[in-house]
Parts: sequence; C-alpha cells; structure tokens
Amino acid sequence: MRKLAAGRRIAATLATASLAGALGLTGSGQAQAAAPEPLNFTVDFSRTSFPQVPTLGAGFAGNGPVVDAEGNQIGTAFDTCAVDGVENATTADVICTVYVKFANGSELDLSTQAPVDVNPFDYPYTFQGVVQGGTGAYDGAQGQATIIAHRPRVYEVVVSFK
Repeated sequence: MRKLAAGRRIAATLATASLAGALGLTGSGQAQAAAPEPLNFTVDFSRTSFPQVPTLGAGFAGNGPVVDAEGNQIGTAFDTCAVDGVENATTADVICTVYVKFANGSELDLSTQAPVDVNPFDYPYTFQGVVQGGTGAYDGAQGQATIIAHRPRVYEVVVSFK
C-alpha cells in the first residue's frame, strides 16, 4: 500500500508542477514588455463646440491635431464627452474618452473626468486622466496622464506609463 500512496503523491506533485508551469507561476513564463517611454504632446480641440449652456447629461464630441514640443503634428485626437456636473453658465464637469491616433499607426486610449471652463482668465489649470490601453507601441499600455489646460480647448498631455 505504501508504494501506491507514494506513487500518487509523486503523480500529484508532477501534475501540480506541470499546471504551475503552464500558468507561468514558476517564473519561467514570458517576460513582461517594458513600459513605453513617457509621452508629452498638445491637443487643440478648438474645433469642438462646447454646449452653449452646459446641461447635465448633454454630450459633445470633437477632434483636433496632436502636436509635439516643436509644433509638428504627430497625430489626431478624437474625443467624446458627457456633462456630468454643472457649476455655472460657463463651467462644467465632463467625463471624456479620448483616442489619440499617431502618425505611425499606434493609438492611445485616455479617459478623464475633467473640468471645462470657457472663461479665458481661469487658465491654466491641471487635472488627471487614466491610460486605458492602446495599439501598436501602446498595446496594453496602462498609466496616468496629467492634463494642463492652457486655454479653452487646448491641452498639454503628459503621459506616464506603468
């Protein structure tokens, strides 16, 4: 009987080790890809029309060029937003999803709950966003974005990846 019990323990140990190896639990799995380098760009959404009177639940969308620090266009950003809070006639809180399509074909998906202010004297101000993924160089990317509103509808975006 001892041989049978020992045989079962060996078989169980081998099965567990095989399963752990298949799941990558033993450390011999694939190495994780390195996070992309930090990214900094400016988006000009001046072609986006903010609702004349911000209304809770109102939506809006737009697009605009994405430029690097030297002013070269490196892509286009597309946003979709919904008003989720109204402060006064010129200020609202919005939830936005922004897809940035870069000239090299890579895409980056950002999301934020952002203050929008049409009063040009209230600039600059800063808020945070979340990197939700992407394609190409940003496939599976995660991280955060610091967004600096320099003037109405013009945002500098500084992305840090995990």
